[in-house]
Amino acid sequence: MNALQWLRIPWYSTHRSLRWLIVFVLVACAAGAVAIALLSDNPGRWQGSLGLLGVSQFFLWAFFLPATLLLAIDTRLLRVPGVQRQIIGSLLLYGVLSVILPTAWLTTRGAPMLPAVAVLALCACGGLAFATMPRYLAALLGFTPAVLNAVHPDSHLRGLDDPQTTLFIASMALALLLVAVWRGRRLLLDGANQAQGWSSPMMLQLRNGSWGQWGAIGENRQLRQRPDWLRATPDLAGAGPARPDKAVRIALGGWYLPQTWLSYVRQLTLAIGLVALPLFVVVLLNKLGGRGPGAAIEVTRRTVEGALMGGLGSLAVMAGTLIASLSVALLSKRWQRVNAELPLLALLPGMGDARHMRHALLRAGLGMPLLLHTVVALLVGAAMLFWPRHARELSFLLLAQFGSATITAALLLNLFGGRRLAIWSSALLLGLCLVLTILSLLLPLLTWGKHPVGWVGELLSPLGLIWLLLVLGMLWLGRRGWQGLQRQPHPFLAS
Repeated sequence: MNALQWLRIPWYSTHRSLRWLIVFVLVACAAGAVAIALLSDNPGRWQGSLGLLGVSQFFLWAFFLPATLLLAIDTRLLRVPGVQRQIIGSLLLYGVLSVILPTAWLTTRGAPMLPAVAVLALCACGGLAFATMPRYLAALLGFTPAVLNAVHPDSHLRGLDDPQTTLFIASMALALLLVAVWRGRRLLLDGANQAQGWSSPMMLQLRNGSWGQWGAIGENRQLRQRPDWLRATPDLAGAGPARPDKAVRIALGGWYLPQTWLSYVRQLTLAIGLVALPLFVVVLLNKLGGRGPGAAIEVTRRTVEGALMGGLGSLAVMAGTLIASLSVALLSKRWQRVNAELPLLALLPGMGDARHMRHALLRAGLGMPLLLHTVVALLVGAAMLFWPRHARELSFLLLAQFGSATITAALLLNLFGGRRLAIWSSALLLGLCLVLTILSLLLPLLTWGKHPVGWVGELLSPLGLIWLLLVLGMLWLGRRGWQGLQRQPHPFLAS
């Protein structure tokens, strides 16, 4: 098998929708890296380009290339000879190319070679380790940047161009590579006897469809894999003719399912525990390092502030598109497939006329997504009050949340009205929403940040105008779906 066939193995091993998602992420990160290199006049601009390329490498090795490991497991179970060696050759080839090609370009933009190689290798090995480790460990990996950012001022490491920093990054990359190789071999030997639930490796979600196939969202098979203490406890009290919107939420399922207060408290406690665990690790490391209580408190404060700022930025960029995508995916599944729940609701006596049920459907279907959009917008507004020096930058993220909420409402109204948009149209809208949200973060930072680029400020007015035109287009599209819903004798006939 030649090198071209090795390059094709991951492409044919991955679900089609996930292929194009990875292509979009790689192209967006590469475009951002080139834009930073060309538009910024900061001497350290290569670090921003390196960061974006590192993000693309993490996505490549976390969500695309691990599909070849699933193929290796299947071929071993089927006793197909020779395929596993070809898969290993494919991964080695991708490993070399994913480090050498970005490094060759970065060196032309003034980046030192060894730090670039170390950072890209760390991102690639981290992505592969993320895909192969159990889910309960992978969930904690997202707090690693905040922890490293907090302990960095107290360490002897300096910038990326420092030899000690390069050695430290390379050591971390090697450790993650060894963990990924050990976990991959363990998964290959386990074969069909893979752990389930939170003990299962993250890459098995590529097969289950949580990342690659939206149609598997909310499947009972996946819900049963959760431990009992993580399963939602539905609140069925009052559901029926007296509360038709609650009955519709129960029929829709997923995150629309009404839960008891104890169930909400249990999940909130879990979220708080996941956030508090890395902070406890930071305090413990400082205690073991001989630092006094004051130093531990200061490091913890920096960790909290860094985690809040980084988490809020990531949430504000991803939340709008993610809420719209998951809502459309879940409701499309419920609305277009043969379901017994919705027709039964339409036949139950005492549920009211079509107008009454139409309002109940809109309250249930639009209520949860718009509530989530509102929560994200309130978090951004609270950050503007807490960090007033960043209020101008965050104002564009607030505009992005409003624009993404109109996209969500328009797509769902057309779905309810029997005028669902084609997959490519929805993907185009969601992709445009993500790109505009990223620009709403980057352009204000380049205009009003620590190293402002003067002429970039001229792009802020066109950006606001594009958001305005998009909102007006979504209002027209939502009106089109509303008219379709009004013309239906019963709101459930669209399913």
